[in-house]
Amino acid sequence: MKVRSALALVLAAFLALGDSRADHFVSPTGSPDAKGTRAAPWDVFSVLAGERSVKPGDTVYLMGGRYDGKMDGVQRLPFEVMLSGTKEKPVKVMPVPGEAAHLNGAVTLKSSYAHLIGLEIGDLDWDPWMKKHKVPTALNAVGGQGAKIINCNIFGGRMGTGCWSSAKELEVYGCMIHDFGYLEQAGRGHGHAFYAQNEVGTKVFMHNIVYRGCGWNVHVYTQQGEIKGFDIIENICFIAGAYKPKQTMDNFLIAGRKPAERIRLIGNIGYQPSAVQQWRPNARLSNYRDIINIKGECRDNTLMGAFFGLSLGPWKNLRVSGNTIWSTGVLVEISSGPTGCAVRGKAKPDLGGYDVDSNTYIANGRPKPFRYALQEKVDEKDLLTFEQWQALGLDRHAKMLPGRNGKPTGTKVFVFPNKFAKGRANVGIFNWDRLEKCQVDLSAALEKGQAYRIYNCLDIRQTASMAEPVLEGTYSGGKVTFPLRRADISPDFNAYLVEGNRANAK
Repeated sequence: MKVRSALALVLAAFLALGDSRADHFVSPTGSPDAKGTRAAPWDVFSVLAGERSVKPGDTVYLMGGRYDGKMDGVQRLPFEVMLSGTKEKPVKVMPVPGEAAHLNGAVTLKSSYAHLIGLEIGDLDWDPWMKKHKVPTALNAVGGQGAKIINCNIFGGRMGTGCWSSAKELEVYGCMIHDFGYLEQAGRGHGHAFYAQNEVGTKVFMHNIVYRGCGWNVHVYTQQGEIKGFDIIENICFIAGAYKPKQTMDNFLIAGRKPAERIRLIGNIGYQPSAVQQWRPNARLSNYRDIINIKGECRDNTLMGAFFGLSLGPWKNLRVSGNTIWSTGVLVEISSGPTGCAVRGKAKPDLGGYDVDSNTYIANGRPKPFRYALQEKVDEKDLLTFEQWQALGLDRHAKMLPGRNGKPTGTKVFVFPNKFAKGRANVGIFNWDRLEKCQVDLSAALEKGQAYRIYNCLDIRQTASMAEPVLEGTYSGGKVTFPLRRADISPDFNAYLVEGNRANAK
């Protein structure tokens, strides 16, 4: 037994030695010839490019400050991220605790099993007209497998993120994506918070706050690629396309020229106060050609605003349940007409492919707020009352709640605690009664004795450090009183970022 115990100790010591994880340090003034210590930090370019000795399981700490991306004439060159770990031992890239690290420019991600955590990513010279210089996509994931973008603040790019099929099993979690895209003198705004395609495995977009861009918020679209395998869960998406006046854009668009498959849109918030372009919905699970999508799920979402609340194209197997929907025109439509054209479908979609039930609707004052049609263009003969909608075999267990002057009433609070950072949370508040304050229970996010700051997301246009919190203090438990804003750009909805200080938690 003694021999076995000795061998076990030797083996444990050997395994512990082989499992050693190292910390490395980078600073805005670091050098590729340094040692990578806090006292002698590396430069950011060589480390992110995988040219320094960073092994699986290691952590790369970016010391506080601004890291300026390189310029090539009028074109901003992105930071190339190519360092990789393994599934069991991912490489982490994050700021030194308590400090803020800003990659001033854009990031191209090609890594496998690398976690980018808590970084500020965005070009401070971005403007929607691209007057100063050309700005690429702020975070462009083009390769690798199993990478995670966690709790980052992403802004100021031609698009917010590009999440392509070549970046497999990508997860974007807890990020803020805002103030992105570009405008032209004529036509719609361009650039999206998420421009995403996928073929193998599943991409996960969860607990992100997405707002105030030039184009769509979540844009799962393809012409020649694939849109198979997306989990879009508990995100807050609002005021899509707000940079261009008198424009309405989708918060959620899942539609392409090839069939969508394995789509899960669950527990999200979508708010779109603009309905001036009456052909655009808040959320769309549809198509751009005469095709039939395969399998999807749309449940437990709260979709408020736009002319169309939820627009559905042809599906072989689509479950729509537990959603709460209000819009100014059509609450839900099922149509075979491809999105973005006046082409009529060959036949109305086969309702046998839809499981639509147990949704909650809020009356908008229109006698016929549902639609079952052959084409995208609204025709009075295609509109249905709630009873006629139910007579089709749809929403037999649904509820139609009364509104006030065609709008919802009351206050509705959502709290999404962060799974990676105790004390961080996203909060959304619908304020249909135009109150000045609202109490929010933060016990699922904050610990007693934890110092916190709370930001109204509309105040964050670039780095969070440039914004002032609307609240700060020490959490004593229970509810915190949030100030509510009635901004012209978002009159009925407020989104907040809650950040707790781990050092003060008890």
